[in-house]
Amino acid sequence: MIFQNSPFLIPLLVSAGITGVLALMSLKRKSDPVTAPFFLLMCATTLWTIGYALQLASADLAANLFFNTIEYLGIVTVPVAWLLVVLCYTGHEHAVNRRNVAILFIVPAIVLLLEITNPYHYLYYQAFTPEIIHGVVVWNFVHGPFFWINVGYSYLLTGFAFILIASRFFTSPVIYRQQITLLILAAGIPVLANIVYVFGIELFPGLDITPFTFTITGIFMALGILRFQLFSLAPVAYPVIFMSINDGIIVLDRNDRVSDLNPAAQKIIPGTGRSPIGEPVSAVLPPDIIASLACDDSGKGTARHKVMCGKDGVSRDYEVTCRLIPAPVGGYNGRLVMFRDVTENLKARQAIETTNRKLNLLSSITRHDMLNKLTGLGGYIELAKSEKDEAVLKSYLSIMEKITLVFQEELEFTRDYQDLGVKAPVWQDVAVVIRGKAAYLSGRDIRVDIDIHPEGLEVYADLLLEKVFYNLIDNALRYGGERMTAIRVTSREMDGSLILLFEDNGAGIPVEDKPRLFTKGFGKNTGLGLFLSREILSITGISITENGEPGKGARFEIAVPKGMYRPKK
Repeated sequence: MIFQNSPFLIPLLVSAGITGVLALMSLKRKSDPVTAPFFLLMCATTLWTIGYALQLASADLAANLFFNTIEYLGIVTVPVAWLLVVLCYTGHEHAVNRRNVAILFIVPAIVLLLEITNPYHYLYYQAFTPEIIHGVVVWNFVHGPFFWINVGYSYLLTGFAFILIASRFFTSPVIYRQQITLLILAAGIPVLANIVYVFGIELFPGLDITPFTFTITGIFMALGILRFQLFSLAPVAYPVIFMSINDGIIVLDRNDRVSDLNPAAQKIIPGTGRSPIGEPVSAVLPPDIIASLACDDSGKGTARHKVMCGKDGVSRDYEVTCRLIPAPVGGYNGRLVMFRDVTENLKARQAIETTNRKLNLLSSITRHDMLNKLTGLGGYIELAKSEKDEAVLKSYLSIMEKITLVFQEELEFTRDYQDLGVKAPVWQDVAVVIRGKAAYLSGRDIRVDIDIHPEGLEVYADLLLEKVFYNLIDNALRYGGERMTAIRVTSREMDGSLILLFEDNGAGIPVEDKPRLFTKGFGKNTGLGLFLSREILSITGISITENGEPGKGARFEIAVPKGMYRPKK
């Protein structure tokens, strides 16, 4: 191995040093998707540069061939790594997986094998001729047919990466356009230098200037990282945003045909399973929805409330907004139709409005009842002041004590009732709620069977739903009698509604009590439990009735309307 003092050694080592430092700097942001491919790119350019520096420092052919192989490890890696960097930078990091990376490296692996085995076929390099440049020996490698495999593949990947990154230039904010400009210059200058060398343009005869230009690449990359937040602030791909938006979006062209739609819209619109792209909007959306798609020129759009039945057969409420897509030269290119699901919001608002009405009514009733009781209490106090008969006085005191207990019960009830509708209704697992209450209410050897289908069935109800089942179980234990041994909760669907049956095998409810069962104040205890239960359920349109047979047990039927129940998600 014959080494020579090459004037090109220092510039190449400086270039390798810059790209090597950039590779180490990139490791500080290990969580960024672009870090790994950028590290690979900088390592590959460093290896390419060092390999070529050692090649120029060697005067004999054997050493040149050895260092050329080392150099080729970087040469075949750079185009792949550059494409991976661009994919991550433009928001396509999902495409950078092990399978795709392995596929991209198939051709480089073949090229490297052909270069190593060249002495056996001379189809990669056909000849080697020495030349004196600036007083040093430089070996010229005459390219064979296999050499152009690497050239074609490398330029294909590089060109695709350039197209991908350049397509973002005009649609990106200023800082991203600055980043993109630096990336294009950092990669474009070495590519131009490589074209000069590969196609034998006689600017620098016999000398591959590509590794020298990596100094410029490193400077541009460093400027981008330090000054323009390159890689730490990367543009998000607009297609990724479009696909991830929760609102349904349908893009219509000038002829009112569907040109694009996101996954959320695909779930909303009814269809046969085939893609609606290219179909006229009249074949995709119901007529009443199409009638509301009038767009004005303000660009703001007007939201209209519509109800649609999706592919799952469930009707949901949507705010439908239509906006024009302006054309660059005036006019418009089409329309955006946006569907925002407001079902839960409407349910919550309706529940709050219902609660407010109930609270106002209860406040009026309770105030009236308490005033009447206070008036009665005051009357007995006045009678007691002047009463001399001890027996009569005791009867007055007994009546006043009962009035005081009723006051206490009313106040305890208002404490529970004040929580009614304070928070928006939520989806609750019925079986879980019942088990939570049955676990500590029993106190007797009473079996509680829960047979609710499907498993994990949820209802949309006020957070006090647990109070409903507490009251039902408590009433069963209080009034079911000694012969009651079981409580059973089942479910079934009927006429589009869900029916929850709460049954016991106790004494049942007398016929004469049934009409007033859910009336405020009726009952042997406080008379407020079933009234409160009915109020809690009615917030979301759920009703409760009792239709058991006296002597055979109580049977409460809870009817949950369509849209207020669902399988657990």
